[in-house]
Amino acid sequence: RLLLSAVALEDLEEFYALNSDPRVYQYEPEAMHPDQDHSESVIGLFVDDWARWELGYWSVRSATNGEYLGCAGVRRNEVNWNIYYRFHPSAWGNGYAAEVIRTAAPCAEALEPGAVLQAEMHLNNMPSRHVAEELGLVFCGSGPSLTGAPVVVYQLPAAELMS
Repeated sequence: RLLLSAVALEDLEEFYALNSDPRVYQYEPEAMHPDQDHSESVIGLFVDDWARWELGYWSVRSATNGEYLGCAGVRRNEVNWNIYYRFHPSAWGNGYAAEVIRTAAPCAEALEPGAVLQAEMHLNNMPSRHVAEELGLVFCGSGPSLTGAPVVVYQLPAAELMS
């Protein structure tokens, strides 16, 4: 159903459109991308991830028509592999986030046996929390995000998500 490719600078317009949509950032509007320059710098970080780890976030497109649906995958940070899924509202509710993360888990495990996946989302973002719970991630606690918003954290070893 999906075409996955490493996030690249060629995705800038679509990536910015996604990350500047207030509906996508309804739970944390202060984190919305203010301009394309910001989105370009974020893409630069994601491109660096692919060069360093050979894994990172993917641009997600429809296999049917090539439509850009969003961005999702796993990204290595200082402690674990961060789970990320952000889709256009038109793509919500189709199971795309879980599908991408189930694809990413074995990749993280292959690169780092024992890899731990972690998802952090706004406390009130029930759709995102539902995806984490559907994947089998375990609630680990709550606290403030980098922007000060209340967040919850879920984790799971990648190998467990694969079984």
